[in-house]
This record gives sequence, structure tokens and C-alpha cells, in this order.
Amino acid sequence: MNRDATTTVWIGLGRLLLLMAGVWCFCACSSDSQEEAYLIRVGTGTVTVAEFKRAVEASAEEAFPGDQTIDPTALNDLRVRVLKQLSEELIIAERAKQLNIQVSDQELESAVDAVKADYPDDTFEKTLLENAISYQAWKKKIATRLLMDKVINKELVDNVQITEKDVSAYFQTHFPEGLPQDEDADQINERIVQHLRQQKAEALYQGWMDKLKAAFPVDINQKRWKRLVASKS
Repeated sequence: MNRDATTTVWIGLGRLLLLMAGVWCFCACSSDSQEEAYLIRVGTGTVTVAEFKRAVEASAEEAFPGDQTIDPTALNDLRVRVLKQLSEELIIAERAKQLNIQVSDQELESAVDAVKADYPDDTFEKTLLENAISYQAWKKKIATRLLMDKVINKELVDNVQITEKDVSAYFQTHFPEGLPQDEDADQINERIVQHLRQQKAEALYQGWMDKLKAAFPVDINQKRWKRLVASKS
């Protein structure tokens, strides 16, 4: 890893999801009762067929830009990934209720402002329009991502222990000739600790999720799922 890579620090496992929130915004526009039937249910939380289709469509646009025809096998692989992602969102939301973790209005507004700040002038609103995403739907998804981030931080990231040996090994691997003279050693050390904490938390994620799945079973509407898998679009 080069020096620039060390400055890419994750505050929480959910940060990437926050940056990708626009891709996953739901737009359940259909009034068809079949479209409004649940596809995924965990506790009191659900994802409808319409919401799932929109998530797959948005994800496909990212994965296959400009592709008018997507191989059926690739499309179903994508559907499975989206199903897994949305199921985990619902599971984490149930865990948040159990832990009494919430996202305050101030936290949400700060996150929204931070994202909008990356867009000059009125390009943010234009981007939402171009992607057929309503502002409220986008904002709701930002709140979901923030909630996931808070739960993951509390359950995993904050509990990871980083030792002097971990930091020393990182320095030896990535800075064999020592730090550049223009770098602040304390800041670099802090970034490295955050980076290592993130790595260890990511390694623990799947085991943690498996335990949550046992506590919060995922109900997949098999009838609707089979129809979706059989569909070529």
C-alpha cells in the first residue's frame, strides 16, 4: 500500500454503503398488489417485490453500464447478491431496535449535507432526477445506511483491539524506509490504527451476521422469489 492509500480511512463498515446510497434507493411506483407483496421479511421489516426490482435495476445499471442485454445467469447472480444485501439491512435494523440505537435528525441532516457538499451548484438535484430517485427516498436510504453504520461500529469496530505489534508490522510492511519527513507521525499512526481496526472488523462481520440471522430469521417469499428468478428481465 502506498502513502496515499493509508489516508483512505473507514470510520465504520457502513461508510461505503453510505456513499452508495443513491444506487440502492427504492422506488415502489407500481400499484399492482403482486408488486406490493413482500419478498423479504425480518421481524417487522419488509422489502416488497417492487422495491427489490428497483434495487436490482439500479444495481444492474452500475454493474452493466450501457448493457441492454444482460446474461440471465449474471442477472440472477446479481439478484442473489441484492437479496443478501437487503436481507442483512433488515436484520441489522432489527438488531438496532434491540439495542435501542437510532439515528437523530441532526445526524441525518449532517450526513445529507456532507453528501450534497460534493456536488457543485444544483448538480445534486439533477443527479437525483437523472436516476429517477426522489429526494425523500434517497434521504430515507441515507438514514438506513447511517443506522447500519452505528450498529456495526458498536458491535464490531469499537470492540476490536489493536496492539503495538499490529501497528509495528504495518509500519514495517508499508513504510520500510520510515515515514516521509513532511508527514505527521501521530496522524499517520492514528490512521493506521483506524485502518487495522476496520480490517479486523470486516473479518469478523460474517460470523457476527450468521449469529444475527439465527436470532432474526429471514423469511423469503418463495413464490415471488421463484417468479423473479424465472424472469429474464
